[in-house]
Amino acid sequence: MLFGYSFVSSTYLFCPSDRYLQLSVTLYTGLKNGGMPIKNILVDKDIYPRILAPRHETLVNGMPALNNAFCPRVRSYHIESNIHNKEKSMFKSKLSLVVLLFIVSISMISGCKEKSTEPGLGTVATPVFDPPGGAYTSFQTVSISCATLGVTILYTTDGTEPHSGSSVYQNPLSITNDTTIKAKAFRDGWKDSNTATANYTLNLDIEMILIPGGTFTMGDTRGEGSNNELPIHSVTLNSFLMSKYEAKQGEYAQYMQPVSSWTSESGLGYNYPAYYVSWYDVLKYSNLRSMAEGLTPVYSISGSTDPANWGEVSTDWWDATWDAAICDWSANGYRLPTEAEWEYAARGATNTPDYLYSGSDNINAVAWYDGNNSPHGSKPVGTLAPNGLGLHDMSGNVWEWCWDWYSSYSSDPQNNPTGPASGHSRVLRGGGWGNSAALCRVADRFLAFEPGRSEDGLGFRLCRSVP
Repeated sequence: MLFGYSFVSSTYLFCPSDRYLQLSVTLYTGLKNGGMPIKNILVDKDIYPRILAPRHETLVNGMPALNNAFCPRVRSYHIESNIHNKEKSMFKSKLSLVVLLFIVSISMISGCKEKSTEPGLGTVATPVFDPPGGAYTSFQTVSISCATLGVTILYTTDGTEPHSGSSVYQNPLSITNDTTIKAKAFRDGWKDSNTATANYTLNLDIEMILIPGGTFTMGDTRGEGSNNELPIHSVTLNSFLMSKYEAKQGEYAQYMQPVSSWTSESGLGYNYPAYYVSWYDVLKYSNLRSMAEGLTPVYSISGSTDPANWGEVSTDWWDATWDAAICDWSANGYRLPTEAEWEYAARGATNTPDYLYSGSDNINAVAWYDGNNSPHGSKPVGTLAPNGLGLHDMSGNVWEWCWDWYSSYSSDPQNNPTGPASGHSRVLRGGGWGNSAALCRVADRFLAFEPGRSEDGLGFRLCRSVP
């Protein structure tokens, strides 16, 4: 019959080091003598591995890992083992033993002072917005960051609390109107961050609408136009911003000399479209406004983006220096739309429905033209219905300058076309208050003028590239 000490429970002192001394075990009896020590033994290799860690305890090198940097620390463990007692004659079979296991000391070269290299769990840092929320006079590009590494940031732009279905932050956000951003950061095993909130208020005269990138069919898709609207062809464009309204006289006069030819007969007032504006005038106005609002100017003439270095705006119908202007399409300042951008926006960024005019087949609902414009003259912008994107007066009111030199269409698919490098006339689109309904169609290309020319029916609207 095998006799032995039944190890019911044990206690030991432990330090998370990879260097351990032998385990010294002292046996105590349950006799009336008060449990005096009767035997010291060494735990051998058959017993030591059978020390079981408590539930949920992480093992490092076979031993439990500590959550702090100090030792020793006391832990209680159960030992499932019997130690054969060669001196079995000294004890009775009903002897109860309690074993206290101590790790007496640990000898380490560096001692037991280093903290665990495992990062401590905690609360994720609150996300930060750059620039912070506030009132601005230009569009903003907002970045969201978090001081805690390895996080996922979810955000909303409608003021609602971020949740599992919210957008995942990956790239800076373009703020083009009053917006409330809320963001929250998450990391597995960590407590979620607090919600960060930023309110952006844009004090702008000009209202811009995001035109989503896409592919459309350009040209006379309805079969009611002229040969210069053919062949129809596929065009793919990047996203861009376009002014909700034609440029107003009040906006224009902030940066350029008010035009003396603005009259009550042709339309006069802050919210009337700016007309008698040449293509050259628009280049200067665009850069002046961009610089005033902290944006990167788009146009350069003779190597400079500062209109102060350009001299007076040329009044010649053609001017070689001004005609050689370069457009930086990657800059975020104001610019004219390309002809393709203009038609795409006028169509509402779609060919379905394939409206004849911008936003409708009923021209009276969306355009000021010679059939409904009495008395004659331009009308305040935005007084008729917008198209599907929210753009007003893309058909009628005043013609609008585009960047492109006029040229014939090709049947080849186009990708962000900007027109030929040179030419005779710059494209005008949209029709005007003194024109027929046919010239107000979204596909019409009837008019192209010399870039230095200005008339009472010629205006413009601005665009911006999206980063």
